[in-house]
Amino acid sequence: MTLPEWYSQNIRRLFFDMHLPDWTQAGQSGGDQHELRHIATRFEPEQLIKSFVKARINTAVIFAKCQYGNFYYNTKIGHKHSGLGDLDFLGEMIKHAHQNNIRVIAYYSNMWDTEAARMYPQWMAEEADGRYSYNRWPTMSLLSPYRDLVHSHLTELTTNYEIDGIWSDILSDLPTFDRYTRDRYEADFGEQMPRSSKEAGWLKMVRWQQDRLYEYLDGCYQLVKRIRPETAYIINFYGAPYALPSQGLSFKHLKLSDMGSTEGYTEWQGLIFPGFAARYMRSGMDQKPFEVLTGRFVHTWDFTVRPLAQMRFEAFSVVANGGAVSIDDEPYQDGQLEPSVYENIENIYTEIERRESVLHGAEPLRYAALYVSQKVRELDEVLNRSKTTSGMMLESSINPSDSDLLPAWMGTFKALTEAHIPVEIVDDRPESFATVSQYKVVYLSNILTLSAAEGEALRTFVANGGALIATGATSLYDEWGNRLTNFALADLFGVDFVKRGDFTFPYLQIHDSPFTSGLIRRPLPHYMAMWEVKANASDVQVAATRRNPLIETSGQTYYHNNQPPPDVDTGQPVIVYRSYGKGRVIYCAALPESNYARLGHEPYRRLIANMITWAAGELPPVRAEGLLNTEIITNRLGKDLIVHLVSGFPQRAVRFGQHRTSDTIEEIVTIPNVRLMIPASTSAVYCVPSGEELPIVRASSEASVTIPYLGDWETLRLLGDFE
Repeated sequence: MTLPEWYSQNIRRLFFDMHLPDWTQAGQSGGDQHELRHIATRFEPEQLIKSFVKARINTAVIFAKCQYGNFYYNTKIGHKHSGLGDLDFLGEMIKHAHQNNIRVIAYYSNMWDTEAARMYPQWMAEEADGRYSYNRWPTMSLLSPYRDLVHSHLTELTTNYEIDGIWSDILSDLPTFDRYTRDRYEADFGEQMPRSSKEAGWLKMVRWQQDRLYEYLDGCYQLVKRIRPETAYIINFYGAPYALPSQGLSFKHLKLSDMGSTEGYTEWQGLIFPGFAARYMRSGMDQKPFEVLTGRFVHTWDFTVRPLAQMRFEAFSVVANGGAVSIDDEPYQDGQLEPSVYENIENIYTEIERRESVLHGAEPLRYAALYVSQKVRELDEVLNRSKTTSGMMLESSINPSDSDLLPAWMGTFKALTEAHIPVEIVDDRPESFATVSQYKVVYLSNILTLSAAEGEALRTFVANGGALIATGATSLYDEWGNRLTNFALADLFGVDFVKRGDFTFPYLQIHDSPFTSGLIRRPLPHYMAMWEVKANASDVQVAATRRNPLIETSGQTYYHNNQPPPDVDTGQPVIVYRSYGKGRVIYCAALPESNYARLGHEPYRRLIANMITWAAGELPPVRAEGLLNTEIITNRLGKDLIVHLVSGFPQRAVRFGQHRTSDTIEEIVTIPNVRLMIPASTSAVYCVPSGEELPIVRASSEASVTIPYLGDWETLRLLGDFE
């Protein structure tokens, strides 16, 4: 099916976020509020759309039903917000938006519905201990008759309004233990449903509830498409890898989403997250359109206004990585806008609009693939025992378990982004995994489990000339969380698993190798136990060994803060490398990426980057020295390369106790005379959108250009035959 053009072309979006309580309605106040307090009384659709037009917005998410269960259109089924009076807010917004070529996506809250819970408390979801509440955004069971009520809402909405899409939210509040869910589980399996990740059968239950969520979404999707086929059905893929897999959504659900969407708020996951979220969603959507939500708030929904410099950085990072950006705004309680927000949006979207000719249709340059896995996410929830930092210093044993998911993935992404190494996401769905062959190197960052088919595909990939880097406990578990006696990829790694190390604060000792030139030779601490391995092939070479700490804390025997200095080199391998067929393999019995995520210590980044570029057999085509705060995104457009340099320089954070101020960018810093290495075959380089040509300096087999002034977003078009 050919997707409507606007799905991918309308990349300047607004999420008009407004969960508005109606305190005249019983059940929407758990306290003493019973008056309207002017909520939703001053919406002016025509003026709102004029503000959107001025801000260069071409798609807006407008609420149909919020988490309180209030409707914002003339419904005959649900409760329309009393503050609207006779105003059909959604209908008027659609009318004025369409007159100005703005698409309207209707917001719909699924599992949270205060009104439905008040009217039908027997349909509510339950926590594992049987508790539930209807005072604040209660959760409804999707296996209860509530599903039929949802279908009636969607039928009314899709039949009566010319909506361009439905933004389907609050789908990540599983697992639930209500009677409808328990009865269905027991009917399917003939046993009681487990209530804790410590119980046998938890993973089976999680996967089963994901299937029931798919069943629910498929019903909603099919209903909408029967009535209005051109309407986009959009799932809010909340949390990306940060949400627990038991909460519900996984990549398989995105098959039912006409475009991908996720929340990329940097106050939640840091300034690196918009770029990661965009690449994560690009993988999840199999190259179909997607969007990433960024915020106007310093702290989410607190009515502050984020600095323009930061809003620009976040939006530019998303669109340069192939997504649409949807800026989350919230009106004041009566429906009036904060004008400064739309001044900022106009500034941002004007810049994006000027570059759309090189944004639409661009494809990422495929160099390195970071492999992510739903199976590993599920195992991580059961196995991970990461410790929360309790003081100003990290504990020497950060995590006693083999699983260390988020630090491993995010540390790898941070290192490669700062090193300007092109990296995309590949996941464990067959259609995604099949794209591995398009990359030069695949990074398996502590991927606990791999199927037999995945393992065989990786062997073939390397044998045919690809490169593989694996760390930690990669392939040491089956899909149910049972540790194997050896790595499933031991024959590829060239090492066998012996045991998890005894020391919780060991050190890496780097030695000479093809990829350790320029790395430190002083011992590099590792804030958790390593994995002990032994070579099983004669061609295995060692790039780093393990040095045990002087002691391991035991009772009254300890060293300064239990961070003891290194003892003698054991000579036991930590990083090994070898050839396999036409390709290269590196195995690291440590997690430099997890340590980098937690410490930010430069040698970890350099080690990860060096391993990638050596394994790949060639350097990335576009490179720069330094510029750690600049994300370099290299895309293909026809035969040309489009290079985006997106820069943000955050303020220093304040810490006290466990508190840390959010990363904030308050100023746009301009750097003069930035030299960029480019492919020698480049015939010309032009700045976008100015059209200025940059002179190419050629020396031997290298070529470079100098950007006179690097701002927060510079775009270059490199002409050549780069197909």
